[in-house]
Amino acid sequence: MKHAIASLRLSLDDTGAPYYQQLMAQLQQGIVSGELSVGDKLPSSRFLASSLGVSRSTTSRAYDQLIAEGILTSEAKRGVFVAALPMVSHRSTTLSSSAPFSVNKAPSKRAFDAGADVSVFPNKEWAASMRRSWLNPDLAVLEGGYTAGYPDLKAAIVDYLYRVRGLECSTEQIIVTAGSRDSLLLLQHAIALLGDVDSLPMKWWLEEPTYPPIRQVIPSSAEAGLLLIDESGPCLPDTEHASNVAVVTPNRQYPLGMSISAARRQQWLQALQNGSPSWWLIEDDYDNEFVYQGRSSVPFMQTASVHSQTRDRVFFVGSFSKVLFRGLRLGFIVAPTKHIETLHKSQRVLGTSASLPIQPAVADFMLQGHFDRHVNRMRRHYRLKRDVLLVLLERHLTTWFEWKKPHGGMHVLIELKPNFVPKKQTEMALDQLITQEVNLEGVRLFPLSGHYVYGRKEPNNSRFGFLLGFSGPKEEEMTYIVNILQKWLSENLVEKKPYQL
Repeated sequence: MKHAIASLRLSLDDTGAPYYQQLMAQLQQGIVSGELSVGDKLPSSRFLASSLGVSRSTTSRAYDQLIAEGILTSEAKRGVFVAALPMVSHRSTTLSSSAPFSVNKAPSKRAFDAGADVSVFPNKEWAASMRRSWLNPDLAVLEGGYTAGYPDLKAAIVDYLYRVRGLECSTEQIIVTAGSRDSLLLLQHAIALLGDVDSLPMKWWLEEPTYPPIRQVIPSSAEAGLLLIDESGPCLPDTEHASNVAVVTPNRQYPLGMSISAARRQQWLQALQNGSPSWWLIEDDYDNEFVYQGRSSVPFMQTASVHSQTRDRVFFVGSFSKVLFRGLRLGFIVAPTKHIETLHKSQRVLGTSASLPIQPAVADFMLQGHFDRHVNRMRRHYRLKRDVLLVLLERHLTTWFEWKKPHGGMHVLIELKPNFVPKKQTEMALDQLITQEVNLEGVRLFPLSGHYVYGRKEPNNSRFGFLLGFSGPKEEEMTYIVNILQKWLSENLVEKKPYQL
């Protein structure tokens, strides 16, 4: 049998990158380019090692990592194959520049949506979990019990967090919620009960920029501060306020995408330990299932410190909306053991928002292994969609934008080059002007400046650009939007001339 990999020109060199990483990158590029197709069999790790003149551990490590990421699949006694691809063939992603673009072929949905791609959701497996979980329903579910969450679901979450993210916790620490916003509302109430200074309200600190709906959760009566972001992540502010709460996305900052550095993480942990001023930390891990190169190496704040005092001041927030589907509206909190009862007290006061009847189905879906398989498939699916978008950007938008290839997540951040201005004067932030204009063509964009507090009032304080979600739209939808954007930019922006004396 002729192996499909024979058509690839694999080569390893001493560029500094480990051989296994070079091999992984070339195999992935082969899949994107169409040289490797779904179901193609790859040679054994021993044969490939011999062909390339490297140790077998090198080829085995590359295969193992790609199998873990869902890019390859291993079948007992058969070998290693290119995994099933739940999207259109990427042999068409060469995107011929000579092909005419027709606005008449516009798809019905025209947004760079960073939500889950439900078109490839495993409906049969989900239906089986729904049916199985309700054949003999738990009476406590029917009677509205389990206010902190269905026990089997909590156990499945504990197992998943440990296996995939290395987070050790108990089922008692899991509080099931109706998603991230519900988690933040519950924590807002609970942390107020845990306040360090009775006479002073908490000061809330949000990243700048941040996900706009988070600001809506913070009470209008609360004093709020901004955590500035640099290449090392959220900066620890100087504050004289006695009691502070910070909502952070350290693993992958939203929307800028960087991970917190080890030194910056240590600064935060030290602040949590010192206690003067006091800090509480809410760690939002919104889409870390989708890491496309290697695995996440950023430890949780909740587990990064050996000091119990530090761990007692960190709450971890997760959600199923990005992994399964948005309409599920289920999330969870991992609470420090010391504060579990306070969370339960707040939940009794506020009421339970999470749907209990759906939780047994999610638990079954996870316990049957469908959840893990789905995440692995979607990781590969989104990685390939990301690569398609990057090809489109490189072909059409390099004149006006700059970007970095994201190693994870569900969106690409593109930023406008500073040397372009609109032909007509405007008081609006440039990215919001573009958003408004292309909306007339039925295209919805998500401007970066809108993620800053002063994005609309003081555009000079914000960076301009767009968050292009690649997980939701189809290829033809991405192509349509990029062409509309290119057309508007070429017609309405001009390059600033250098100042001359």
